[in-house]
Amino acid sequence: MTAPTLILPERSHAIATDLRARLGSSKVKDDGPTLTAYAVDASIYRMMPKAVVLVESEEDIARTIDYAVARGIPLTPRAAGTNLTGSAIGSGIILDVSRLNRILDLNREEKWARVQPGMVLAELNKQLARDGLMFGPDPSSGDMCKLGGMLANNSSGPHTLRYGAVKDNVQRMRMCLASGTWLDAQSYGLDDSALERLLSMIPALREIFVLVQTHADLIQARKPSVSKNSSGYNLFGLADGLAEGRFDLPKLLVGSEGTLGVVSEARLSLVEKPKATLTALIHLRHLQEVGEAVPRLLALAPSALEVMDANTLNLIGRAKHGVPADAAATLLIELEADSFEVDLHERAEQMAAVCRSFTLASELTLAFDPEQREQLWKARKALYPTLYRFDPQKKPINFVDDVVVRAERISDLIQYLEEFFKEQRVPVAIFGHIGNGNAHIVPLLNVNDTSDFEKMVQAYHEIHSVVLDRFGGSICGEHGDGRIRAEYVKKMFGEELYNLFVQVKKAFDPDNILNPGIKLSDRPFTDHIDYTRLSKSCATCAKCNSVCPVYDVFQSEDMSARGWFEIVTAKDYSYLNSKRVVESCLNCKSCRTICPAGVDVSELILKKRAEHPNRLAGWIFKWQANGTGFDSLLRRLGKTQQLWDRPWTRWIIEKVTRPVMAVLASTARLPHELLLPKLAVKHLRERYTELIPTGSNQPQPNGVAYFHGCAANYFDDGVGDAVIGVLRKHGVEPALPPQRCSGTPIQTYGHQDLAREGARFNLRSLAPYETVVTGCASCTLMLKDYPALFAEGEGDERRQAEQLAKKVVHITEFAARSPQQPAMGKTAGRTKCVTYHSSCHLRAAGVTKEPRKVLSSLPGINFTEMPDADRCAGGAGTFIVKDYETAQNIFKRKARAVEQSGADVVATSCPACMIQLKNGLRDRAEVKHVAQLLREAYEAADS
Repeated sequence: MTAPTLILPERSHAIATDLRARLGSSKVKDDGPTLTAYAVDASIYRMMPKAVVLVESEEDIARTIDYAVARGIPLTPRAAGTNLTGSAIGSGIILDVSRLNRILDLNREEKWARVQPGMVLAELNKQLARDGLMFGPDPSSGDMCKLGGMLANNSSGPHTLRYGAVKDNVQRMRMCLASGTWLDAQSYGLDDSALERLLSMIPALREIFVLVQTHADLIQARKPSVSKNSSGYNLFGLADGLAEGRFDLPKLLVGSEGTLGVVSEARLSLVEKPKATLTALIHLRHLQEVGEAVPRLLALAPSALEVMDANTLNLIGRAKHGVPADAAATLLIELEADSFEVDLHERAEQMAAVCRSFTLASELTLAFDPEQREQLWKARKALYPTLYRFDPQKKPINFVDDVVVRAERISDLIQYLEEFFKEQRVPVAIFGHIGNGNAHIVPLLNVNDTSDFEKMVQAYHEIHSVVLDRFGGSICGEHGDGRIRAEYVKKMFGEELYNLFVQVKKAFDPDNILNPGIKLSDRPFTDHIDYTRLSKSCATCAKCNSVCPVYDVFQSEDMSARGWFEIVTAKDYSYLNSKRVVESCLNCKSCRTICPAGVDVSELILKKRAEHPNRLAGWIFKWQANGTGFDSLLRRLGKTQQLWDRPWTRWIIEKVTRPVMAVLASTARLPHELLLPKLAVKHLRERYTELIPTGSNQPQPNGVAYFHGCAANYFDDGVGDAVIGVLRKHGVEPALPPQRCSGTPIQTYGHQDLAREGARFNLRSLAPYETVVTGCASCTLMLKDYPALFAEGEGDERRQAEQLAKKVVHITEFAARSPQQPAMGKTAGRTKCVTYHSSCHLRAAGVTKEPRKVLSSLPGINFTEMPDADRCAGGAGTFIVKDYETAQNIFKRKARAVEQSGADVVATSCPACMIQLKNGLRDRAEVKHVAQLLREAYEAADS
């Protein structure tokens, strides 16, 4: 099956113009940055589309399909784009279902939910968890993959042993066919009159029905003899259903990779969340014992059984993950209990008894606590993108990544693969779902090197052939055929059955419009490989998208961290053409925090902004740095705030300042509805003059400096006073040395030289102190990141920056680690429920546990973890002014989380976040800095 000849290049913009007329301008994009962002998914391929449609309804889907079929333009459905096989990219129209992301119906008693295809799996399970339910299949990309892609690929994941693949958990699907007909697909009894009506209404279904009946023996004979398979069209599930007296349509449609229709919703079977879970690591010294261990461990009925071979352990770093040096393989096993009456400690003893039969490299590692279990899974879930750190030239390449053999032969397969790649002299990671015999194979290659490219092609053919011929396995367990395995589908199933697959495709999509080249193709897998991108640092896995606040709002790849990486690193990048997207980044650093490959997309964005620094912001920052006039103005504004900070006055101010704010950004304004922070009449440094170093008050050898930052100095929010009060309670009299803005907002507006100038000033001023305490998340991160402002060759400044980075501690870190722990008391009134908003920059600085530890220790406070505590609140310093509408749309998620927590008080670790929280929450909850709550507890003990 080959793609139809695409419309001529000079007519490409006509496609988007036509679609806008049908769907509306906001749903159709064809600008350069958008097409660049949508040209990739998580695979090794790149294909530039002609237009992108962001559908928001079934009507949008039907109209887009109708247009594509009428014009003969290829159409590719896409959800999260986390697919590893290239099935989410195409040369025509990309139909993105991400905005269809709601739970439409939930039946708690019968345990099912109707869900749209743009729903992220993690979000789905987060909402279901409130009712003690979950969707069973759990691919490792669960934090970012969406239901549409899971349906397309028949995804499964580590817990397939217990919960099965997606095809085992779908009751119904609603799909728009190439004919424009909407198909309500479910399992029909053969004597059901509704089936006959359906077959009469949709001739393609009758054709499939007859085809499966006629060729039942052939289908049964060619059915893969392994526990999981997602290759080819699942005629096997249809044939099994017919033998049982039913026509089970979802079995065919799940795993069809968007080649038979576009899904608008699915009814999913749900399961109860386990009451308790045990996770264990088993380090085996001999690889051959893996095959012996698997059947004995499977007898314990685990929900998951994973493997990582010695090569994989070496690549990800044994020491980092506590893996013994002599471990030939590590098994990760999980046991679950559906009742509190089940004693998992007893089952742990049974597991230990099994393991005593084998040569272990260390004692079993057992984890019952959720946080400990998450740590054991951490390396496995982040394994693929982590491999991007291994070598600047050789990248992990997915091309033989999803083979399946019988579980008892998995150690034989691993041994064969290790020997094969050793002979090739190619580093390789071999891991996967050993309980199913499903191995993920990821060699590290430089595909731009002729020798490595030839090794890749050789490995592709040899390994797939060996899996089929020697092991009797499958080329695909859960990732789908896509582009990468399409040429091997015929070899796997034989000519006769392959021809049945072709007939299925033609029955549903006679003009080959829907995702052509996917699943059925004779084109070599090397077509469309993105050689340029495979030399870059980004795995395009989309983990960053899962935490990007802008993507959360817009659900469009051009407004996402992964998309921005593609846009700003493209050869034809232009700031003027890409300004819309480049200026949308909040610089929240969430992408950097989550990326296993260590990519900081926001840093790339800042470098591009530095090529075109904002004039207005630069003037303000220079004014602040060079004189006292700025401080004087803020003092005057503080004294008169009661006069000008009124509804009508604020409305006039917003109107009058619009032309000036437009210089900052086209979306910038001083919103009259924004709840402004109270400006201090007397700044922090004026209130604590005794702490400012003078001739007679010089830094002590073990001195502590308080880097207060701009907000604590200029705002009357109590944060600076609280930090100083806490330090004094810990026996520390802090110094307030001269200081300038840490540089975060300066960098955000592109003024790199001004940020470096301020950094030099702060380095000199803070050099004498042993410890530098901060109360602001952004200041904490920026001071720690000062080394990045100075190149390796800038000797003294670079060394000073590195020394400062080691001395910086946030006040919550200081309090949690202090050897002196002052007495605390309960404040007056009832016990308050307090939750914590984790500031983005503090997470990026590595400070996550200490604020929670401090809050949990406070008397008279019930600390509760907030859902989405780690999600950006949308303030991002001045972003709340730069794009107020987007900032508030980002905050909606945080507002829901606060409401779900039931908290009276929202604590945070950053004065800037406090502004957004107070503005968004108003009277729904009180907002305080952690240092304020800590200081109140100390004072309560004194009263």
